[in-house]
Amino acid sequence: MSTAERAPLGTDGARQGQPVACALACALALSLGGAGCTPAAGEAALTPRGIGPMQLGVPLAEAARDTQRFDPAAGQIGPGCDERDQISVVLRAAGESLSVMAMAGTDAAIEEILAIPADGAGAVTLADAEACRAHGAAFAARLAPRLGEALAWSVRERPVSLEFVFPFAGDVRVVSRWFAGGKSCDLLLQFGSKAGAER
Repeated sequence: MSTAERAPLGTDGARQGQPVACALACALALSLGGAGCTPAAGEAALTPRGIGPMQLGVPLAEAARDTQRFDPAAGQIGPGCDERDQISVVLRAAGESLSVMAMAGTDAAIEEILAIPADGAGAVTLADAEACRAHGAAFAARLAPRLGEALAWSVRERPVSLEFVFPFAGDVRVVSRWFAGGKSCDLLLQFGSKAGAER
């Protein structure tokens, strides 16, 4: 495993933590209604561009139609927690049950896909930051048969957390975030990013 590289803390800490916070908020919304937290029937393909019909660059309306084959109730387009148009569904992919959200840019094509483990919204209590890093590394390793081996990992310091980033070739990464105050660690699989946002 490589030595971590420390990325500088940005000027907008709240915005930089948004992808995982948004994913957790959306997963909670899924668990309270909509598609629920039971994975839809069938296994969705996991590729370096996305999950199942939700692929970077695909028109969101097309992905929504195709997502209905996994869950007829999940193909609805609506505003997400950051106001972008989005579709949400719980899918089984690479042996994992994932809450998956795909968000469109101004051109109505998917620019970002966020997926978190569906069980327990992806957050666990761990002993320390190293345990959180190992948790992220294990998640990345489980996805490696579909995405290839993760590249050298890095760590980013945030105002209230540490983010361990495990990039794959292409525009996809696993992020595990450590919150020392609550000794909690959450996981995110991210494809692409919001236009202008830090990766």
